[in-house]
Amino acid sequence: MDSELFKNRSVGSCLSDAFELFRTNFKTLFRRLWLSAVVLSLLLAVAMVYSVQYPNGADNVILNLGALVDYILIIAAFVWFYTIIMSLLNGRSVKANLPRLTRLTFLLIGIVIVICVVLIAGAALNYAGVKNPSQLQGANIQLVLGMLACMLVFFVALLPLNFSAMKYCMEEDKKVFSIFQKPYVMGLRHWGYIFLTALLTGIIDMVISIIVLLPFYVIMLCNMVNRNGMAFGDPSGLSGGFLFLAFVTATVCSFVGLFIRPWIVFSYYYAYGSIEEKEKGRQERKDMIVSEEQSTDIEEVK
Repeated sequence: MDSELFKNRSVGSCLSDAFELFRTNFKTLFRRLWLSAVVLSLLLAVAMVYSVQYPNGADNVILNLGALVDYILIIAAFVWFYTIIMSLLNGRSVKANLPRLTRLTFLLIGIVIVICVVLIAGAALNYAGVKNPSQLQGANIQLVLGMLACMLVFFVALLPLNFSAMKYCMEEDKKVFSIFQKPYVMGLRHWGYIFLTALLTGIIDMVISIIVLLPFYVIMLCNMVNRNGMAFGDPSGLSGGFLFLAFVTATVCSFVGLFIRPWIVFSYYYAYGSIEEKEKGRQERKDMIVSEEQSTDIEEVK
């Protein structure tokens, strides 16, 4: 997939050039991604149907274990899916990229776990001193405000990883923990640029996903209305093939929705190239200033 990567682009140009790259290479993308997309959409459909059938979790231990296995397989399938996309961008084989993407995924999962532990520990400490109902209301307000503050801090701190993680994927010499080192500082320096890229791609992704998943949302609504009716003693109005229909609908919707992902990756790919170009220009200007200062010093000595 040929493209001019290192170029100073605006956020809008990143998104439009990403779409152009997506459009002109759609046949290649579909040919390379269809198998992983089918597997991933089937796994996602299982999870979606499970959430429809058991919104509060199943009472059966076997079903819950099966759901846990399905979630693990979803993560593995996502790694496979994104590895193929990265292979198309960096020109290396899937075999070479897969271990690197796997390490990155484990690291990101570790970050999520640490954040969850911090939030749970904070909530526990918040309620530790509550001894009567009058203190509970104040503790609830403190919890909400504390959670919002923590989420804001985590969001600000983690956003530069969009750049450093892409740099790790594109540059073979980078180690996985480099995403917290110099590339992270570079991303932090361009935080606003990355934020706008994430905001616009997120809004567009959300709108398209709502449209693509609309048939499944209708099925979920029908199931919810039916459950509410059954709670008041009405008989079930759903046919015996409802779960099969939900599974097929979820599979098709997920498969179509997955092909939004390459465009999002391409947008961050161009943002990475643009930041690299900006950093290159910044370093050249810095070197030029140093050179001019040294020339001035030499002239003064003369």
